Amino acid sequence: MGGVLGTSLCPLWIRCNGEGGKGISVADTISKTWESLVSDKKRRVLFIVDGDASYLYYTGMLLQRLNYNIYTTRMAEEALAIMKFAVPMLVLTEISLQGMDGIELLRQIKQNPKTQSVPVIIYTASTEQSLKYICQDAGCDAFLRKPFDTDELYAAIQGAIGDKPRRYVRLQTCLSVMMGEDAKRAHVMTDCVTALSDDGMYVSTSKPMAVGTHIPLTLFLGKTHIKIQGTVLYSFDVGRGPLHTSGMGVKFTHIKNEDRMLIRAYIKKELTKVIAQNSPAK
Repeated sequence: MGGVLGTSLCPLWIRCNGEGGKGISVADTISKTWESLVSDKKRRVLFIVDGDASYLYYTGMLLQRLNYNIYTTRMAEEALAIMKFAVPMLVLTEISLQGMDGIELLRQIKQNPKTQSVPVIIYTASTEQSLKYICQDAGCDAFLRKPFDTDELYAAIQGAIGDKPRRYVRLQTCLSVMMGEDAKRAHVMTDCVTALSDDGMYVSTSKPMAVGTHIPLTLFLGKTHIKIQGTVLYSFDVGRGPLHTSGMGVKFTHIKNEDRMLIRAYIKKELTKVIAQNSPAK
Protein backbone atom coordinates (compact mmCIF):
# COMPACT_ATOMS: atom_id res chain seq x y z
CA MET A 1 0.00 0.00 0.00
CA GLY A 2 1.58 3.24 -1.07
CA GLY A 3 1.40 6.79 0.17
CA VAL A 4 1.80 10.26 -1.20
CA LEU A 5 4.17 12.95 -0.05
CA GLY A 6 3.44 16.09 -2.02
CA THR A 7 5.09 19.47 -2.27
CA SER A 8 2.82 20.60 -5.08
CA LEU A 9 -0.11 19.36 -7.15
CA CYS A 10 2.31 16.88 -8.74
CA PRO A 11 3.26 14.81 -5.65
CA LEU A 12 6.12 12.39 -5.16
CA TRP A 13 4.94 8.79 -4.85
CA ILE A 14 6.70 6.49 -2.42
CA ARG A 15 6.06 2.83 -1.67
CA CYS A 16 6.48 1.63 1.89
CA ASN A 17 7.82 -1.73 0.65
CA GLY A 18 11.11 -0.10 -0.30
CA GLU A 19 10.53 0.63 -3.97
CA GLY A 20 12.34 3.93 -3.59
CA GLY A 21 15.29 2.28 -5.34
CA LYS A 22 17.34 -0.91 -5.23
CA GLY A 23 19.60 -1.05 -2.20
CA ILE A 24 17.86 1.93 -0.51
CA SER A 25 16.08 1.19 2.77
CA VAL A 26 12.59 2.41 3.57
CA ALA A 27 14.02 4.48 6.44
CA ASP A 28 16.55 6.19 4.15
CA THR A 29 13.89 6.91 1.52
CA ILE A 30 11.48 8.39 4.04
CA SER A 31 14.22 10.34 5.82
CA LYS A 32 15.55 11.98 2.65
CA THR A 33 12.06 12.81 1.40
CA TRP A 34 11.05 14.21 4.78
CA GLU A 35 14.13 16.43 4.92
CA SER A 36 13.24 17.92 1.54
CA LEU A 37 9.66 18.50 2.65
CA VAL A 38 10.49 20.31 5.89
CA SER A 39 13.49 22.25 4.56
CA ASP A 40 11.10 25.16 4.07
CA LYS A 41 9.80 25.80 7.59
CA LYS A 42 6.74 27.55 6.24
CA ARG A 43 5.53 24.33 4.66
CA ARG A 44 3.35 22.16 6.92
CA VAL A 45 3.20 18.35 6.63
CA LEU A 46 -0.11 16.63 7.37
CA PHE A 47 -1.11 12.95 7.28
CA ILE A 48 -4.51 11.98 5.85
CA VAL A 49 -5.88 8.46 6.49
CA ASP A 50 -9.05 7.41 4.66
CA GLY A 51 -10.18 4.10 3.16
CA ASP A 52 -12.22 5.90 0.49
CA ALA A 53 -9.77 6.58 -2.37
CA SER A 54 -11.87 9.33 -3.94
CA TYR A 55 -12.33 11.19 -0.67
CA LEU A 56 -8.65 10.72 0.14
CA TYR A 57 -7.73 12.24 -3.22
CA TYR A 58 -10.16 15.16 -2.89
CA THR A 59 -9.06 16.07 0.64
CA GLY A 60 -5.38 15.74 -0.23
CA MET A 61 -5.67 17.95 -3.29
CA LEU A 62 -7.69 20.53 -1.37
CA LEU A 63 -5.11 20.79 1.41
CA GLN A 64 -2.23 20.94 -1.07
CA ARG A 65 -4.04 23.86 -2.70
CA LEU A 66 -4.09 25.50 0.73
CA ASN A 67 -0.28 25.17 0.86
CA TYR A 68 0.10 22.09 3.05
CA ASN A 69 2.38 19.15 2.29
CA ILE A 70 0.41 15.93 2.39
CA TYR A 71 1.08 12.25 3.08
CA THR A 72 -1.94 10.05 2.30
CA THR A 73 -2.67 6.44 3.11
CA ARG A 74 -5.74 4.19 3.26
CA MET A 75 -4.51 2.25 6.31
CA ALA A 76 -3.89 3.27 9.92
CA GLU A 77 -1.13 0.68 10.25
CA GLU A 78 0.84 2.36 7.48
CA ALA A 79 0.44 5.79 9.07
CA LEU A 80 1.84 4.45 12.36
CA ALA A 81 4.72 2.79 10.53
CA ILE A 82 5.67 6.06 8.83
CA MET A 83 5.44 7.93 12.14
CA LYS A 84 8.30 5.79 13.46
CA PHE A 85 10.51 7.77 11.06
CA ALA A 86 8.68 11.07 10.58
CA VAL A 87 6.28 12.89 12.91
CA PRO A 88 3.69 15.05 11.12
CA MET A 89 2.27 18.36 12.25
CA LEU A 90 -1.27 16.89 12.25
CA VAL A 91 -3.16 13.69 11.44
CA LEU A 92 -6.56 13.78 9.75
CA THR A 93 -8.33 10.43 9.78
CA GLU A 94 -11.66 8.80 8.92
CA ILE A 95 -13.04 6.44 11.58
CA SER A 96 -13.98 3.67 9.13
CA LEU A 97 -10.78 2.05 7.82
CA GLN A 98 -9.71 -1.39 6.65
CA GLY A 99 -7.99 -3.12 9.56
CA MET A 100 -7.33 -0.77 12.47
CA ASP A 101 -9.99 1.95 12.66
CA GLY A 102 -9.44 5.67 13.15
CA ILE A 103 -10.33 5.63 16.85
CA GLU A 104 -7.66 3.01 17.60
CA LEU A 105 -5.21 5.01 15.47
CA LEU A 106 -5.99 8.05 17.60
CA ARG A 107 -5.44 6.10 20.82
CA GLN A 108 -2.10 4.72 19.67
CA ILE A 109 -0.89 8.17 18.60
CA LYS A 110 -1.84 9.61 21.99
CA GLN A 111 -0.30 6.71 23.95
CA ASN A 112 3.08 7.02 22.22
CA PRO A 113 5.35 9.62 23.92
CA LYS A 114 6.90 10.43 20.53
CA THR A 115 3.57 11.31 18.90
CA GLN A 116 1.20 12.16 21.77
CA SER A 117 1.49 15.90 21.11
CA VAL A 118 0.45 15.50 17.43
CA PRO A 119 -3.06 16.95 16.91
CA VAL A 120 -5.57 14.47 15.49
CA ILE A 121 -8.77 15.43 13.67
CA ILE A 122 -11.36 12.68 13.29
CA TYR A 123 -14.10 12.68 10.65
CA THR A 124 -16.85 10.24 9.70
CA ALA A 125 -19.92 9.77 7.57
CA SER A 126 -21.65 8.01 10.47
CA THR A 127 -24.52 9.78 12.24
CA GLU A 128 -23.89 7.88 15.49
CA GLN A 129 -23.82 10.60 18.17
CA SER A 130 -21.70 8.64 20.69
CA LEU A 131 -18.72 8.57 18.31
CA LYS A 132 -17.98 12.24 18.95
CA TYR A 133 -17.71 11.71 22.71
CA ILE A 134 -15.63 8.55 22.31
CA CYS A 135 -13.15 10.43 20.11
CA GLN A 136 -13.03 13.42 22.44
CA ASP A 137 -12.33 11.13 25.40
CA ALA A 138 -9.49 9.53 23.41
CA GLY A 139 -7.93 12.97 22.80
CA CYS A 140 -8.99 14.12 19.34
CA ASP A 141 -8.62 17.84 18.66
CA ALA A 142 -11.67 18.15 16.41
CA PHE A 143 -14.52 15.95 15.23
CA LEU A 144 -16.13 16.52 11.81
CA ARG A 145 -18.97 14.82 9.99
CA LYS A 146 -18.95 14.21 6.24
CA PRO A 147 -19.59 16.05 4.10
CA PHE A 148 -17.71 19.03 5.56
CA ASP A 149 -16.98 22.19 3.62
CA THR A 150 -13.66 23.90 3.02
CA ASP A 151 -14.17 26.55 5.73
CA GLU A 152 -15.02 23.94 8.37
CA LEU A 153 -11.98 21.79 7.57
CA TYR A 154 -9.63 24.77 7.38
CA ALA A 155 -10.89 26.15 10.70
CA ALA A 156 -10.40 22.78 12.40
CA ILE A 157 -6.83 22.45 11.10
CA GLN A 158 -5.94 26.03 11.98
CA GLY A 159 -7.42 25.60 15.45
CA ALA A 160 -5.36 22.47 16.01
CA ILE A 161 -1.96 23.63 14.74
CA GLY A 162 -1.96 27.42 14.59
CA ASP A 163 -0.44 29.51 17.39
CA LYS A 164 -2.60 32.28 15.98
CA PRO A 165 -5.32 30.43 14.06
CA ARG A 166 -6.58 32.03 10.87
CA ARG A 167 -10.34 32.21 10.57
CA TYR A 168 -10.45 32.49 6.80
CA VAL A 169 -9.28 30.30 3.94
CA ARG A 170 -6.46 31.94 1.99
CA LEU A 171 -6.15 31.34 -1.73
CA GLN A 172 -2.81 31.64 -3.51
CA THR A 173 -3.71 33.57 -6.65
CA CYS A 174 -2.78 36.34 -9.06
CA LEU A 175 -5.38 39.10 -9.36
CA SER A 176 -5.18 42.77 -10.26
CA VAL A 177 -5.90 45.37 -7.61
CA MET A 178 -6.01 49.15 -7.96
CA MET A 179 -4.93 51.16 -4.93
CA GLY A 180 -6.32 54.69 -4.89
CA GLU A 181 -9.55 56.57 -5.52
CA ASP A 182 -9.46 57.44 -9.21
CA ALA A 183 -7.66 55.64 -12.05
CA LYS A 184 -7.12 59.01 -13.78
CA ARG A 185 -5.02 60.35 -10.92
CA ALA A 186 -1.25 59.93 -11.10
CA HIS A 187 -0.80 58.38 -7.64
CA VAL A 188 -3.08 55.40 -8.34
CA MET A 189 -1.21 52.08 -8.65
CA THR A 190 -2.29 48.76 -10.13
CA ASP A 191 -0.61 45.78 -8.49
CA CYS A 192 -1.01 42.04 -8.01
CA VAL A 193 -2.86 40.22 -5.25
CA THR A 194 -0.98 36.98 -4.54
CA ALA A 195 -3.02 35.77 -1.54
CA LEU A 196 -6.72 36.42 -0.93
CA SER A 197 -9.23 35.70 1.82
CA ASP A 198 -12.63 37.23 2.47
CA ASP A 199 -11.02 39.28 5.26
CA GLY A 200 -7.91 40.61 3.52
CA MET A 201 -5.21 40.19 0.90
CA TYR A 202 -1.47 40.21 0.30
CA VAL A 203 -0.45 42.68 -2.40
CA SER A 204 2.82 42.23 -4.22
CA THR A 205 3.93 45.76 -5.03
CA SER A 206 7.15 47.68 -5.66
CA LYS A 207 5.87 50.49 -3.42
CA PRO A 208 4.55 48.98 -0.18
CA MET A 209 2.86 51.45 2.14
CA ALA A 210 3.55 52.02 5.82
CA VAL A 211 1.81 49.94 8.48
CA GLY A 212 -1.44 51.60 9.52
CA THR A 213 -2.04 53.32 6.17
CA HIS A 214 -5.73 53.43 5.20
CA ILE A 215 -6.25 52.87 1.49
CA PRO A 216 -9.17 52.52 -0.94
CA LEU A 217 -8.89 49.42 -3.14
CA THR A 218 -10.55 48.10 -6.25
CA LEU A 219 -10.23 44.33 -6.61
CA PHE A 220 -10.78 42.83 -10.06
CA LEU A 221 -12.48 39.41 -10.04
CA GLY A 222 -12.82 38.82 -13.76
CA LYS A 223 -15.41 41.33 -14.98
CA THR A 224 -16.47 42.18 -11.42
CA HIS A 225 -14.91 45.20 -9.69
CA ILE A 226 -15.13 45.23 -5.89
CA LYS A 227 -14.63 48.46 -3.95
CA ILE A 228 -12.97 47.97 -0.56
CA GLN A 229 -11.47 50.09 2.21
CA GLY A 230 -8.38 48.55 3.80
CA THR A 231 -5.62 49.08 6.35
CA VAL A 232 -2.00 47.93 5.96
CA LEU A 233 -1.21 45.39 8.72
CA TYR A 234 2.38 44.61 7.72
CA SER A 235 4.77 45.73 5.00
CA PHE A 236 7.96 44.34 3.43
CA ASP A 237 10.69 46.00 1.41
CA VAL A 238 12.55 44.13 -1.36
CA GLY A 239 14.35 41.07 0.00
CA ARG A 240 12.21 40.73 3.13
CA GLY A 241 8.79 39.58 1.95
CA PRO A 242 7.58 36.19 0.66
CA LEU A 243 9.93 34.98 -2.11
CA HIS A 244 12.11 38.00 -1.17
CA THR A 245 9.80 40.41 -2.94
CA SER A 246 8.26 43.60 -1.61
CA GLY A 247 4.60 43.75 -0.64
CA MET A 248 2.08 44.29 2.12
CA GLY A 249 -0.75 42.60 3.96
CA VAL A 250 -4.03 44.49 3.90
CA LYS A 251 -7.02 43.88 6.17
CA PHE A 252 -10.46 44.81 4.85
CA THR A 253 -11.97 47.46 7.13
CA HIS A 254 -15.04 48.24 5.05
CA ILE A 255 -16.57 45.91 2.48
CA LYS A 256 -20.19 45.27 1.54
CA ASN A 257 -21.48 41.92 2.72
CA GLU A 258 -22.48 40.93 -0.82
CA ASP A 259 -18.93 41.70 -2.01
CA ARG A 260 -17.44 39.60 0.78
CA MET A 261 -19.68 36.74 -0.32
CA LEU A 262 -18.48 37.19 -3.91
CA ILE A 263 -14.88 36.84 -2.75
CA ARG A 264 -15.74 33.76 -0.69
CA ALA A 265 -17.53 32.16 -3.65
CA TYR A 266 -14.56 32.94 -5.92
CA ILE A 267 -12.12 31.30 -3.50
CA LYS A 268 -14.18 28.12 -3.24
CA LYS A 269 -14.66 27.98 -7.01
CA GLU A 270 -10.92 28.31 -7.63
CA LEU A 271 -10.08 25.64 -5.04
CA THR A 272 -12.51 23.09 -6.44
CA LYS A 273 -11.69 23.97 -10.05
CA VAL A 274 -8.06 22.96 -9.59
CA ILE A 275 -9.14 19.69 -7.96
CA ALA A 276 -11.56 18.92 -10.81
CA GLN A 277 -8.90 19.67 -13.43
CA ASN A 278 -6.47 17.26 -11.77
CA SER A 279 -8.95 14.49 -10.94
CA PRO A 280 -7.92 11.08 -12.28
CA ALA A 281 -10.01 9.69 -15.14
CA LYS A 282 -12.64 7.21 -14.02
